[in-house]
Amino acid sequence: MTLPVVIIGAGDHARVVLATLRALGARVAGWCGEVRRPMTDDPPLLGEDALPTLAREAVELANGVGSVDRPTARRNAFERYAGIGFRFRTIVHPAAFVAVGARLGAGAQVMAAATVQAGSTIGPDALINTGAIVEHDCRVGAHSHVASGALLSGAVELGEGCHVGAGAVLIQYVRVGAGALIGAGAVVVRDVPAGATAIGVPARLRTKAR
Repeated sequence: MTLPVVIIGAGDHARVVLATLRALGARVAGWCGEVRRPMTDDPPLLGEDALPTLAREAVELANGVGSVDRPTARRNAFERYAGIGFRFRTIVHPAAFVAVGARLGAGAQVMAAATVQAGSTIGPDALINTGAIVEHDCRVGAHSHVASGALLSGAVELGEGCHVGAGAVLIQYVRVGAGALIGAGAVVVRDVPAGATAIGVPARLRTKAR
């Protein structure tokens, strides 16, 4: 029997996760967060103190924390609860395409109309958001967020904890270091160092690598 799911977070991305889980026919046991917009037929809002008291074998979690910058809060939420024994469900929207042979880590999310092509690996807790395209043989590090409409061309590598902004394009074979931020709409034609921010067309570094 499939376990019920508790969504971590109660903001905008959590609402998208809820809609995705419902499209998959999952049982959603509740939210765990402080602030949210009301929705019709919401599952119950659980206090954060309640979650650690739940039996680890009785529920799975879904990370509802998104990012518009480096996904530090998303990573912290995942590591906090994975560290005390909870399992995160890997989620693929029924309107997404994940090629045979692509690999998804624990808690990875592939949202509606997104594509993950053959030979690609999506790390634990990574988020491939609505309409994003991950072409063949890419590597997306743990906790990284490929935002809506972004395109990773063939064999792109993202380190852990990167954020690729909405509509950005990374040409083939580009490597992006851990913790880098790619601005919305940027066109990345060369490697980006760890911790750096790249913006513009073609993308240029705005800050030095950290």
